[in-house]
Amino acid sequence: MRDGRRRDRIANESKTRHCLCMYKTIIHLIVLSWFALGSAHAGSTLGESIDKTIDILEQYGKAEGDSIPRNVFHECKGLVILSIYKAAFIIGAEGGEGLVVIRKGNKWSPPSGISAAGAGVGFQAGGSVQNFVLLLNTEEAVKQFMQKGNYTSSAAVEGTAGPVGRELSAGVATVNAPVYSYSFSKGLFGGASLSGLGFGSADDTNENFYGERLNPREILDGKVKKTPEAVHRLWKALEELDKKPAIKGKTPSQESKKKGTS
Repeated sequence: MRDGRRRDRIANESKTRHCLCMYKTIIHLIVLSWFALGSAHAGSTLGESIDKTIDILEQYGKAEGDSIPRNVFHECKGLVILSIYKAAFIIGAEGGEGLVVIRKGNKWSPPSGISAAGAGVGFQAGGSVQNFVLLLNTEEAVKQFMQKGNYTSSAAVEGTAGPVGRELSAGVATVNAPVYSYSFSKGLFGGASLSGLGFGSADDTNENFYGERLNPREILDGKVKKTPEAVHRLWKALEELDKKPAIKGKTPSQESKKKGTS
């Protein structure tokens, strides 16, 4: 009887030690993954995020096939461009940076830098970089990105895969989610669900760019003392898109589906 209890106690102690060892290993892997992420995008500036945003916007303006519907873009209240870096080996870690701009009447605000981070467990290896475009469709979504400090993703900023096409069909509502998210690669925009990321204001990045310590709300309200030339180039790219009408005609995917059913 006593021998049986002793064996059970030894077995339980062994399991506990094993669990603690695994826990420490997981923590170490998370730390290593975050170091890998840090080296992957260390030194990024708001100017670099602006240049990347302008490039994405220019490619969007040239898109003639499946893309973000222009009428959806015209109606959004804000825009977020994110570059997400993934570094993983057993533990998947995600992080990145980007910017947010909001509409101010028929104008656009100066951009405010943002950061993103998340982690998950899985059998993964390697790393990648992916760009995302988020359309902020509601005032609540805009307010979330005007916060200072770190703030977790919520229903107000969860990215729902947005509609894709030259234009939405008549009678279909253009907005049914606070945020539409799209992945962007090689000139193509695809609806993509984006969840599990936490966001935060990139205060040091903003200070280095504008030369003064401002919170995101102050920047997005246009209270910057100086407007760098890069901001003017971003405004020009956004204003040119606002002038473009919705593209008429069916998208290539719609045409191929029609042929497939005929």
